[in-house]
Amino acid sequence: MRKIVIFSLAVVLCIIGYLFAGKPNVSVIDAHYDGSTAQIIVNKLPAIDSDKINWWEKNQNEILGKYNIPIGDKIPFLIVIYAFGEGYQVEGKEDRLCFSDMRPPKNCIDKKILMMIWRTRDGGVKYQF
Repeated sequence: MRKIVIFSLAVVLCIIGYLFAGKPNVSVIDAHYDGSTAQIIVNKLPAIDSDKINWWEKNQNEILGKYNIPIGDKIPFLIVIYAFGEGYQVEGKEDRLCFSDMRPPKNCIDKKILMMIWRTRDGGVKYQF
């Protein structure tokens, strides 16, 4: 019985700690747009899917405007948010995403997708994690 109480108390303290520690500070490192798809590179995203969506909805206009990505009804059909990870790297033999709007050799990132935002044909939005 004592172990259950201690375990329950530890779980409650972890939840309270997470709530009081606040959401992670998301920094947009860079963004690229190829005319149809936008790739946004961030340091991290919140752990909970609903917090990721809230972050995007709160910051999307600022991000898209800063990186000259169309907004409104011209917004890209697909926006992919990647983790910056180890930063920009050479292409090498790894499975990396390379950006043609940057000069090689360090113009690629590891393909670690954190979130995808799809614009549907009927004007809705679909999120994929």
